[in-house]
Amino acid sequence: MSKSTALTLDMINLLVLQAKHGDDRAFNMLYTHFFIPMKRFAFVRVNDTMLAEDLVQNVWLKISKRIKTLDDITLFRSWLFKALKWEISDWVKSSKNKILANSAHEDASDSQVADQALDMGQLMPILAGLPASEADVVELHYLNGLSVQETALALDVPEGTVKSRLSRARETLRTSIYEESNYEL
Repeated sequence: MSKSTALTLDMINLLVLQAKHGDDRAFNMLYTHFFIPMKRFAFVRVNDTMLAEDLVQNVWLKISKRIKTLDDITLFRSWLFKALKWEISDWVKSSKNKILANSAHEDASDSQVADQALDMGQLMPILAGLPASEADVVELHYLNGLSVQETALALDVPEGTVKSRLSRARETLRTSIYEESNYEL
């Protein structure tokens, strides 16, 4: 899958409205736009490209059946990521697997390694260095462009919690960057 298409919020809202009324083309455009960000979100949590893709596919199957029930089309992005978060949570519960940050048994030449980069090679260590709750808000807000309100809805936390986690994450990153720059001098 290539890069996601650049859609404005208004375009997304229009496509959601059209998809609610059964427009398959609109639904496919939404899928194309959100696939890579959703795959990245899932991958960071499960550390397996194929599993991340399967989880995203499962969410889109559910969304295709439930989109008609979405009352407020402006909540689509947060609804989408919240559905993905639930799908990941359900997988963790049903598989009873530990999600590992690094998979030592994977071969470095495996094509999966190339997929894992997802243009985030430099961001993965930074996100991994943050507490999970802060990494979640940073990824949704900064990397996926969700507003504070949408991020709060996706994570099922108050907006104030999102703001404080973003603030703590920024401070952690600032400190980390400052320490690295002083160490190199």
